[in-house]
Amino acid sequence: MKTLALVLGNDNYFVGDKLDNPINDATSIKETFEKLGFEVIFKIDFKKDDIGHFLLEFEDKISNYDASICYFAGHGFELDGENYLVPIDIQVQHFDKSDARYCLRLSEILDILKKHSKKVHIVIIDACRKNFDRGGAIGFSHIQAPKGTLLAFSTSPSKGASDIGMNGHSIYTGALLQYIGRKRLSVETLFKEVRKTVFNLSNGTQITWEHTSLIDDYYFNEGQMVYSIDIPYNEKVIKDVNYEENDNFGILICDLKSGNWNLQNPAINNLLLISVNNLDKNQQFILGRNLLQASSDAFGAQSFMQDIQKKIQKYNFNHQNHVLNGILFEIYFNKYGEFRKNETKKHYFEEVINLRKIPELKNSFDFIGQLLTNQQYSLIYIPQMDDEFLDIDISATEEKIEKSGVTEQVQVINSIMFKGNDITEQIAKIQYGIDEWYFRKINEQKLTQNIADFLSSPLKLIQIHSNIEIINANFANNIFDDSLNTQPIF
Repeated sequence: MKTLALVLGNDNYFVGDKLDNPINDATSIKETFEKLGFEVIFKIDFKKDDIGHFLLEFEDKISNYDASICYFAGHGFELDGENYLVPIDIQVQHFDKSDARYCLRLSEILDILKKHSKKVHIVIIDACRKNFDRGGAIGFSHIQAPKGTLLAFSTSPSKGASDIGMNGHSIYTGALLQYIGRKRLSVETLFKEVRKTVFNLSNGTQITWEHTSLIDDYYFNEGQMVYSIDIPYNEKVIKDVNYEENDNFGILICDLKSGNWNLQNPAINNLLLISVNNLDKNQQFILGRNLLQASSDAFGAQSFMQDIQKKIQKYNFNHQNHVLNGILFEIYFNKYGEFRKNETKKHYFEEVINLRKIPELKNSFDFIGQLLTNQQYSLIYIPQMDDEFLDIDISATEEKIEKSGVTEQVQVINSIMFKGNDITEQIAKIQYGIDEWYFRKINEQKLTQNIADFLSSPLKLIQIHSNIEIINANFANNIFDDSLNTQPIF
């Protein structure tokens, strides 16, 4: 979902009103939103004269997006039923009603959102709701969320919120940052988890509050961000869709990415001649990604992959192999850094995965294993040194069919189960994608191969448990949904 974010953070109020963390909070929120692919309008330590400018920019752009997020960290208060977010050139301690006109009214933001009620809008306020600081004695007034909007506050109405708490962040934003990149965590579930963390870390003194009129579902991360706080590479090589560097290495990588094997083959030869000592970890990582990418066409990349067990050793250094990390990442994640799920790259898959048994390459498989675990997706094999069988339970029935006067014994596959998940339809679609014109029967060997492809697993780890022998099988008609516009034919 295409999302526009307005992110605001104010620290440097007048003496006595200064805050420690809002700029840190807003900056980390901005960086996270950018990793998620959102466009961000970012303003820190804004003054009263800045308000009109960033509101106008936000209003001008919002119609081009499916969703919007507004985030504020700083001083906030309520006056005569209106909620105010305070610019840094307002004297908070000596505030009077005449100063209110210079503040950002929450209703100004909501008025913009009301004009786009068919979109999804989220407003996040990490400010006190009790006094003129994030932990002080008058509060934000209770407010209703306009249609299609979720309002999230760092604390309950008329209660205080802490400016400190989690590694240079407020408790609230610190908790928010821990959950916001989680894949497929709905926005309502996300804020519920944040509430639990804030409650626990504040010893029950701070309870977050939301009011929602959302109609559509919203997920901050639908897979567009690889969630790992420990991922050791730059964003430009994780999302390498627009990777472009003007040095010799960057030009060679662009040739490798070109898809033109007349450019790719000499580029590969030149890249592989570069000493590992002359490449930083990000260069090694993107080299690995593009070696795998080019290996579907370019001879030089194919030669490397065919002899990968020997050739990858060159890039071992300090128990790390960043080229192999890049190759593994390319198998499971696309050019936008999005998880491929069951659409993993299959060329030279077995050759790469077989490296998991080599002790000096263990850290690379730990790296990709952690990223895959973070996806919380159960229908994929996670490579590791110690093999575990993937048990597949197949329920089938014997039937006799007559065709052209000939009676034939067949097996009808009713269900294929893996870890409690019925994957029958997915496997059937793989089979009929291969043989869509003929609907050829399938035996256990071919069925095992299809399951291994779907789960991105080495073939030998697939363990079939079937109630009858699969020799000449097809799939039951009722396993298909409307997305498959044909039916199997016996």
